[in-house]
Amino acid sequence: MGLQKITFDGASITAKVDADLYHFLLSNQVGIIKGFKNDVSVTVSNSTFNFKDGYVSIFGRIIYVEENTQISVVLDSNKKGLVVLGVNTTANTVSLYTKEQSGSYPSITQTNLLTNDGLYELVLCAYTKTATSITIDNTYEKYYITNYLTAVNDLKLQIKNDVSPRTVIPTKVSNGVYTVSNVDSQLLTRSVIFVQMTSSVVTFPGALLFIQIGSSASVGYRHTGSDHIMGFHYENGILSISCGSTSHQVNRVYIYPR
Repeated sequence: MGLQKITFDGASITAKVDADLYHFLLSNQVGIIKGFKNDVSVTVSNSTFNFKDGYVSIFGRIIYVEENTQISVVLDSNKKGLVVLGVNTTANTVSLYTKEQSGSYPSITQTNLLTNDGLYELVLCAYTKTATSITIDNTYEKYYITNYLTAVNDLKLQIKNDVSPRTVIPTKVSNGVYTVSNVDSQLLTRSVIFVQMTSSVVTFPGALLFIQIGSSASVGYRHTGSDHIMGFHYENGILSISCGSTSHQVNRVYIYPR
C-alpha cells in the first residue's frame, strides 16, 4: 500500500493504469471510436474482408486498425460468422480472427478487463456465407464510442425533437375516418392533440389512450351546432381518428408535447 506517481517525470506505470484512465475518460465505453479516421469500416471481395483504418478501445486498451487490414474466409458451407478483434490481457496479445457456426452467430467472450485479466472479443463485422458467396450483415449491432461533443449535440437534437410540436396532414381512410402514421406512443402519452376540422378544433389529451387496455378513447365535441363523439385508437405507430359523422372532415392534426 502507498502512493504511486502517475503523471510525474521519471514515473514508471503499467499499461493497466493507463488503460483504466482511458476507459474512464471514454465514459466506460467499449468499441470502435466513431468519427475518428474511417471507423474501421469494412468491405468484402472474393471472400476477403478489407478494413479501413480506425481506433478501437477495449476497457482502455487502445488498438489502431491499419488501413487495408485484411482477413479471408473459406467458402465451404452455409454458416454465420463474425470477424473478431480479440484482446487477451493474460497473454498481452491482440489478434484478428473469425468465428463461425451453422444456424446462428457464435458466442463471444467478453471478460471485464477492468477487474480481471483475460480475453475480450469485439465484433468488427458479421457475415453469412455459403459454399459460393459471402455477404456482410449490416443489421448486426456493433459497439461504437461517440465523443462528448457529438453525444451532447445528439442529445440537444433529441430534446428539440421531443418538445417541438408536429403539424400533420392526416390520411383519409374513408368518410370521417383519418390516420396519422409514424407516431410514438411515448410522445402521445405526454402530448395534447388538436384536431382541426372545417369549423371547429377538437382537443384531446393523448394520455387518455393508454389509461385502459386497448389504446382507445373518445372525446365529445360540438360541430356546427350539434354534439358528436370523436374516437381515437392507437396501434403499431398509427393514430386513427373517427369523426362523429361521415360528413366531418379533418384538415390537420397538431401534436403538442408537454
